[in-house]
Amino acid sequence: MELETMQVTAGRQSESQYQVPQPVTVVTREQIEKAAPQVMTDLLRGQVGVFTQSSGPGQGIAIIRGLKGSEVLHLVDGMRLNMTFFRNSPSQYIALVDPFNIQQIEVLRGPAGSLYGSDAMGGVLQVLTPEYRFSGEQWGARGGVLTQFGSAELAKVGRIHGATGNNAVSLAGGFTYMDYGLRDLGQGGREPFSDYSARGGDGKILWSPALGHELMLSAQWFETPKLPRYFEIAGGPGGPGSGLPVFFEPGNRKFLHARYRASLPWRLVDSVEAHLAQQVINDERWRLVNTSTREQEQSRSTLTGLTAQFISSFGENARLVYGLDFYRDAVDSAKSRTDLGTGAVTARDPTSPDGAREDSLGVYAMSEWRPLTPWLLELALRYSRVETELPMTSASAPAQVGNDDVTGHIASALSLTPNLVWTVNLARGFRAPNIFDLGTLGPRAGTSPTQVNVPNPNLKPETIISLDTGFKWVGGALTMEASAFYSQYDNRIEPREPTGNPCADPPGCVEVRSENISEAVYYGLEAGARYKASARLETYATLNYTRGEEQNRGQTRPANRVPPLNGQLGATWSLGETLYAEPYVLLADRQTRLDDDDLTDARINPQGTSGWTTANLRLGWKPSSTSRLQLDLKNLLDKSYREHGSGINGSGFGATLTLEQRFD
Repeated sequence: MELETMQVTAGRQSESQYQVPQPVTVVTREQIEKAAPQVMTDLLRGQVGVFTQSSGPGQGIAIIRGLKGSEVLHLVDGMRLNMTFFRNSPSQYIALVDPFNIQQIEVLRGPAGSLYGSDAMGGVLQVLTPEYRFSGEQWGARGGVLTQFGSAELAKVGRIHGATGNNAVSLAGGFTYMDYGLRDLGQGGREPFSDYSARGGDGKILWSPALGHELMLSAQWFETPKLPRYFEIAGGPGGPGSGLPVFFEPGNRKFLHARYRASLPWRLVDSVEAHLAQQVINDERWRLVNTSTREQEQSRSTLTGLTAQFISSFGENARLVYGLDFYRDAVDSAKSRTDLGTGAVTARDPTSPDGAREDSLGVYAMSEWRPLTPWLLELALRYSRVETELPMTSASAPAQVGNDDVTGHIASALSLTPNLVWTVNLARGFRAPNIFDLGTLGPRAGTSPTQVNVPNPNLKPETIISLDTGFKWVGGALTMEASAFYSQYDNRIEPREPTGNPCADPPGCVEVRSENISEAVYYGLEAGARYKASARLETYATLNYTRGEEQNRGQTRPANRVPPLNGQLGATWSLGETLYAEPYVLLADRQTRLDDDDLTDARINPQGTSGWTTANLRLGWKPSSTSRLQLDLKNLLDKSYREHGSGINGSGFGATLTLEQRFD
């Protein structure tokens, strides 16, 4: 946790993390370089206000203030990653971002609907990719090669990247290859169906045609050619799996992005920034329904976005940030079953209706005002319109669904001393029901008995009102942050209301549909500190606690998938000029507070998830400013453990060797 890092998510502009009123977690480039991640969310493990889990190898999600999936907005370089068949539960889509092509990760904790619209209820998670700039008119070059080898997952990873340019233009690109074998789960051998590979490529052009103007063009691609739906095959502590193959084959994300920035000498506008982007996510999967029937499904989301933002200053103590954004998401899908004996193919309704479409439009404004030099006040307001078009299916008529919402926040940051800031935030967020909520057809994974979903176009938006307050300290040897929050979540969409209609496929299934049938309350504490004890020794610690209560028709129960008490404790010790050591401990308490969905989820033990602690050690040698050799020893005591809600146990003891050579 570094409160002085420049960030852009909280106020849609570059500011110090220490100065903004909102609680913000920043994962820096230095932290990212030291990590040995399999997926992007591994970089968030142990961070303030974030809990991670994964349904299986090659997957991962971040839970922020008890919320997850489509309840959290995910951005890449300022543009939405969330698309319209994003679930409000774990999914593989967030992991389709190359974890080795990341400059910084920012997590804005708490509702941000005033700036970002639908989905930003638990918070906003933004991934920023590297940008290379050069000085002077002469052309320069830089780049690097990274390789990793790991024993716990038999990992083989390679990354090569390079850039060339001058003060007017920069050309950069890179390629990543990742291959993982069967996972060692600790005290139990290697796990079948846990191996996979991934690959990705990226390119970026920066061009400054004139002083104060910059155009950026970028392309990203990442793919997992064949990824097991592990828990469906192997089951878990909450129930058996099918034992039959279930694979995403392939899953990929393609992203094209153009950005224009200008610092303007106009009288009323200081700067303008515009983005145009298109993201295509392909989700293809197949499974054996039984030994004689194979099911194949293809789903594609094509998400196109256009945003424009302006900043105007009014003296030294007032500023206005305002803009608009528009996104269109179109779904193409198909599903079929093949009789393996006869070869006969029959068409079936796809999970996400073919031809469905979602449009969202928003306009917003946020004012920043300093009535006194040490006191910053923010007031923001946004209007959003989301329209969803659902085609006819065998289970539902065509429908058009429109939702309007007004969101906002008021926030305060008061400097009590030169080092101590007191923050207070009151914010409202919302989530318009997407195509996953409104129109999904077919079985829901991990349920027993199997729940088969049918469409419901009559859903209303979910809303949340949240209050948090906390302190930020930066001064001397200590950097610290602590926040307490309370959130009221209304009109929650639950995908488990029985319809009463008969259900025959698969045998014994229960037909359900999503309804606005519950409300929930979440509250908790988030804290982190970093202390520089000497020129060579720095210690750090985080601690997160969330409690959730859900009310459904007068009955109170625990909220879904709420993380246990969790955190980390560690130290970084410089051993001379070239050597460093970083021992650290990751920990989570037992979680026995389960809701009805948790109790029927094969990934979760109905008696609760046991608490766990892993001891880890990172050792590094930097013989020069451009070379690095690092050894990560993870789970030193070879503990068998599972992060609450995950579909596979964590890795047992493993050693990962990283070799990096940069050319500057």
